[in-house]
Amino acid sequence: MNPIMVLIRKELKVEFRSLQGIVASAMLSFMILMSFKFSMYENSLLEGSGILWSSILLTGLGLITHISTRESERGTFELLKLSPISRYQLFLGRMTGSLFLLWILSTIIMIIYIILFENQFGNDIFLAYFVVLVGCIGLSAVGTLAASTATPLHGGWMITSLFAIPILLFTVIEAAIRCTDSLISGSSDFELAFMLLVLYNVVFVFGGAWLSEISD
Repeated sequence: MNPIMVLIRKELKVEFRSLQGIVASAMLSFMILMSFKFSMYENSLLEGSGILWSSILLTGLGLITHISTRESERGTFELLKLSPISRYQLFLGRMTGSLFLLWILSTIIMIIYIILFENQFGNDIFLAYFVVLVGCIGLSAVGTLAASTATPLHGGWMITSLFAIPILLFTVIEAAIRCTDSLISGSSDFELAFMLLVLYNVVFVFGGAWLSEISD
């Protein structure tokens, strides 16, 4: 069997066995969205999708850090390094496994967001959901690379956030917000913003695989 598929199955089996990461991240996202909901005045108008992507960014990185910390504490990552697979396959397998879990988490966040803030996307709701799924690719790539480097260090969860958030904020998250905001406002910027989002994802996935290959 392909080593990448083995790693994906491993990530999913370990998480579904306890659901600690998914449940905790979903509860955190609910608290974040509820905080935004009740911190606004009743007569204020909610414009844009920044709240949605803020919740996905923060809780998504938390989920990836949880996965990496669990592997580090159990010694799984060191054993994987000794296995007869290349470093880029190890990165892609761990990244894709985290991506599937991020898709589940982002689906939950999307549902909660629509319930709390109503459907701002109108008939383009499924297109907005597709943008969310695409945006998770870059988030998974950068988060996995940052967590793999920082988790073995003291305060690794904080270092992961400090490293990943600035990179994602001005690339993947910015392009994704422009995509979903264009669906809300009905502007013609969607195609360009989506192309930038895909370009960022490609760069981060291939860049992460390349850095993983030359790191040792």
